[in-house]
Amino acid sequence: MRIYHSLEEYVADRDPVKKSCVALGKFDGLHRGHLKLIRRVLDAAASEDTQSVLFAIEVNSDGILSHEERARILDDLGMDVLIECPFSRSFMEMTPEQFIETILSDTLHASYVAAGTDYRFGHNRSGDALVLQYSGPSFGYSTDIVEKETYLSEEISSSRVRDALSAGDMELVRALLGREYRISGIVQHGRHIGTSIGMPTVNLTPPEDKILPGDGVYVSMTELPDGTRFKGLTNIGFRPTVRGTHRTIETTLLDYSGNLYGSGITVSPVHFLRNEIRFDSLEELKAQIEKDKVSALSFTT
Repeated sequence: MRIYHSLEEYVADRDPVKKSCVALGKFDGLHRGHLKLIRRVLDAAASEDTQSVLFAIEVNSDGILSHEERARILDDLGMDVLIECPFSRSFMEMTPEQFIETILSDTLHASYVAAGTDYRFGHNRSGDALVLQYSGPSFGYSTDIVEKETYLSEEISSSRVRDALSAGDMELVRALLGREYRISGIVQHGRHIGTSIGMPTVNLTPPEDKILPGDGVYVSMTELPDGTRFKGLTNIGFRPTVRGTHRTIETTLLDYSGNLYGSGITVSPVHFLRNEIRFDSLEELKAQIEKDKVSALSFTT
């Protein structure tokens, strides 16, 4: 998949006559609603023998996915082009008609455009999916207005995913995304407090552009560089017992022994166990972790 961080980058590298099937939206979480729309575009591109393009508006918000994670998922799905378009002043001031003519027609050569029912574009968000559809015949593209995906009779949205993450409801997060919530990073040295009580942990620093589940202790699944997965306990938070000063992700792997420092791993919190607690001693903390291990081992992922 080719990735461009602006329209200018895409124009400098594009095939000047290549037609496109285009997905429009923010695509900040790639939840099941996004994936429904993306698969429509991939199917259309395959049937028309054109390139598939995901045109993502980049806004400053907490990321359900990091940019690297989003690109990896889209590449796995088979998307040809990802354009990450900054939400600049010139873009904000563009009228809906200018967006359609300049970007969809002149730049992307769109033959097919897919957008959600709530898609808005142009100055003051004055353009909508119906404007896209009405203008399509004049500019040579067909329009697919994709209905919202629902779960438990409620619309799936990025804000709903964020709310579920904040609440630590990882079962709901998985249902909305259609996959586990994954946190990837390089294992770093910590303060070795876990090692001192016979319970070593692996420590991750998440990407800055990615939000985390709410603070607490979770049953988790950790994928190692060789693809093997181990159940574990993941603490997200400030570690009040040891007077932590910043938010961390610490995972105790069950039934694993080895040195993972410097390795790239992926941790997936799958079930919330309890809130963070400040214990009066490390011995009390160790005793609680032993209880948490029993709960984790009995939990079926």
